Amino acid sequence: RPSSAAPAAAEQPPPRAAMGDDRLAADVAALERAAKFAEAARAGTLAVFADFDRTVTRSFLADGGRGCSSHGVLEGASLLSQQCRDRASELFDKYYPVEIDAKMSIEEKIPIMNEWYEQMHALLLKEDLTREKIRQAVADCASIQLRDGMTDFLQKCQDALPPIPVVIMSAGLGDVIDDFLRQSLPFELKPTTIVVSNRMTFDQNGILVGFSEPLLHMYNKTASFMPEAERKLVEGKTCCLLIGDSTGDLTMADGLEADRLRVGLLNEKVEERLQQYQELFDFVSINDAPLPEICFRAIGVEQT
Repeated sequence: RPSSAAPAAAEQPPPRAAMGDDRLAADVAALERAAKFAEAARAGTLAVFADFDRTVTRSFLADGGRGCSSHGVLEGASLLSQQCRDRASELFDKYYPVEIDAKMSIEEKIPIMNEWYEQMHALLLKEDLTREKIRQAVADCASIQLRDGMTDFLQKCQDALPPIPVVIMSAGLGDVIDDFLRQSLPFELKPTTIVVSNRMTFDQNGILVGFSEPLLHMYNKTASFMPEAERKLVEGKTCCLLIGDSTGDLTMADGLEADRLRVGLLNEKVEERLQQYQELFDFVSINDAPLPEICFRAIGVEQT
């Protein structure tokens, strides 16, 4: 999602040493169901769908600062004009409270989220962005970090026999995500791990000239956005493990006939949103904790 690199008045999480037991809001039945998903993993009928911003990555840093999103990597980089960065910060302050407002319906949020993304992309198109500058911005950004446990989880999915397909479905910028994963993971991504996201379009000189259509934002994420060739990766799967920090992530596997185990990562405004997350997700992890053990149980491996 678009984000300011340093939004004003960001809610500060508890110190990481005091961050909550990720079973505090757990439904015990979900832990039991994970055994069924582990069986599906061994049978080759499990797929994983994971959000990227604040799911694959951390929401907050060790010093309490807010982690960067894939849009924020560019917004916080020196390659953007100060005017662009200032405007991006204003947009974040205006639209992010809407995204996490527990009282608004998804239907109410969708047109507002469209406004946010369209305005942010229009800003980026006014900047002199190239493929190489984007790669360098990712390399220089210290505030986008993998969630604790995520590296181990992705590697175990890839190394499983048979491999477990992982679809990282993001309303962010797929080109930035690709570069981040390539630079951050100690192993190469295999064809069974794919990124479905908004894509940048470059001209013959490598200059950004547009974005893919239709726009993918956090409240229209479904399997229908997957290119046909990549969709074959998840066709016929009977179980889907969904991992996300937003209620919009609940629809990532829509379009597939599969049982779902929904793991919610409630990173902030916990007291305000906990009841809603408990009602919508099968298991809720709070306060930006490491990837919960249930995710490892669901793919049939031990957490290391």
